[in-house]
Amino acid sequence: MGYQSTTPLVALLAGRGRVPYHLNQLRPGRVLDYLTALLRQPPQTIASLTVHRFAPSLALLPKGRPSANICDAGAIQRCFTSSCPLCPACLAKDQVPYERLLWSFRPVPVCVDHKCILIRRCPACRRPLRSDRQDVSHCRCGHKLGDTQPVVVSPHGLSLAVKSHQILLGVALPSPEMSTAACFWWSARLAAAIRRTPAWLVEAGERLAMDPQHHADAVSWLAAAEILTDRPGRLTAFLDAFQRIDKHKTTSTGVGRRFGTLLRQAARLEKLGHPPPATALREYLVEHYASGHLSGKVCLFRHPKDHSALRKRAWIPQTRASKMLGLRHGAVARLVESGILEGRFHPAGRHGRLVGLVHRQSVQTLQSELRQGLDVRAIAKRLGIDHHRVLDLVHGGLLPRAVRTAKGWRIPRASVADLEGMCKGLPVGNPASGRWLPLREATRKFGPAGLTLALLVELIRAKRVSARMADPEKCFHGLVVSEADLAALAPEIRNRRDQERGYPIHHLGSALFVGRPIKDTVVAKWIAAGLLRARKSGRARLVAPKEVDRFRQEYCLAEDACRILAITRSTLSRWEAEGLVQPVYGKRVTPGAGFSLYRRADLAILSRRRRRAA
Repeated sequence: MGYQSTTPLVALLAGRGRVPYHLNQLRPGRVLDYLTALLRQPPQTIASLTVHRFAPSLALLPKGRPSANICDAGAIQRCFTSSCPLCPACLAKDQVPYERLLWSFRPVPVCVDHKCILIRRCPACRRPLRSDRQDVSHCRCGHKLGDTQPVVVSPHGLSLAVKSHQILLGVALPSPEMSTAACFWWSARLAAAIRRTPAWLVEAGERLAMDPQHHADAVSWLAAAEILTDRPGRLTAFLDAFQRIDKHKTTSTGVGRRFGTLLRQAARLEKLGHPPPATALREYLVEHYASGHLSGKVCLFRHPKDHSALRKRAWIPQTRASKMLGLRHGAVARLVESGILEGRFHPAGRHGRLVGLVHRQSVQTLQSELRQGLDVRAIAKRLGIDHHRVLDLVHGGLLPRAVRTAKGWRIPRASVADLEGMCKGLPVGNPASGRWLPLREATRKFGPAGLTLALLVELIRAKRVSARMADPEKCFHGLVVSEADLAALAPEIRNRRDQERGYPIHHLGSALFVGRPIKDTVVAKWIAAGLLRARKSGRARLVAPKEVDRFRQEYCLAEDACRILAITRSTLSRWEAEGLVQPVYGKRVTPGAGFSLYRRADLAILSRRRRRAA
């Protein structure tokens, strides 16, 4: 009973029930029974021509149950494409062209016989290839698909495709702890996550020598197979990239924001008796996840046997780190900023709150150093200086990894040994000639210029200041330095001090306008008039370097005003008398003013008016 097309069959089957849109969706029932009667073939033969022949490898069931004979709708939609990809080399070889069932299998987007990528669109009209076209070898536009030049896949991509093909046919096993169906089910979840991670999709396309813009689905499935064959290293790298992309949730914290539904899907596989994905994700969260807290509420840690893994987690909260080190809670964040501890912070909520975790190993290392460390008085005795100078070295960064605990400063022995080694490396003996100063006298004489003990040690290490050990037994107390070197570096030291702390008023007059020194009384008048902002530090008033830069960009003196307007000084005075130019601070607007000060914006407007008038 021959049928020339499927139309008469569909018409006959319509009266027996709902006819599926595709043969792969055909399931046991009245429609299948009537179809077997019409075609005079047993149901097993008809099912073997559809995707149901792969049901034992694709139907996900709990471990230990017998294999399924029919693929459920989820497995069909997950692993088989609704379009009709094909291999142009196979069509060109066939005497009677026909479609292969494996062409629609998404995990194998490659023809393993001809080592080329399956095409999903017509090369001529770029429309997707549909399964209901009348001629398999021709597109609806008339283009002959067998004439298309095949795109050869890279050896790495071919090996991944062949591996998936062998797993589907039962030639190879994916994992001793996972069934074939569980392997393809997890691959589908990984492929969907990879398609939502553009950076990983591009990187995988470069490794596979495939363009992700034209072969995104193929790249995602091969990249998923790559993760399964190269776990856990490849999975760790992918999760690092996947957790940085935006998810559908509106919250800014939590593992759901970072991993979406991937954790719940791994937990479902574990309940069905396939634990490798859940185990890999659990190990990643314990060892590498540093973007939030973990608790028993996370689906992968709800079982009591998994709670012990949380207690051994590599990343711990700030409160626990501060308790281990004996610090205040806020001190941990500063230690992370200074590089003493390894930690990660990210914003949480809408009010600028920060959530941070600290690496357990870095906390334990610092804890061991502090237990064996020294306090300030012990270090002062070893270096031959008073405890105030020890704090100067700490704040100057010369005693690294020093931490202020609840019981005072604790400084590692290695930091102290480094300074002692510097002193031992200096020449020994009294200087033969020249003026040499002990450290105490050097800091006392050049202290007003900004010289501190920490800065002096930096200069000695950089060999910009000559130093000798007059008495090696006294360490720093027996060290002498060259007065001539310090006198030559005094302007640089003063400028560095001003850049860090701010300019005092009596120094600012010579640095505010280069080449035009100004009296400190004039600077004080500008501060009183609100043109220059200063802060009080004890008795002194300091002007920050940023404020000095703002003042230079906003205001100028009479010489710069004449240059901007391209006029002489006498013309500027006449324009001031006529009211054409109005200084913000000058003799005509401020009684007792010494210098006239002009706003650059006003001068620019007047200059543009002159050019338009000319």
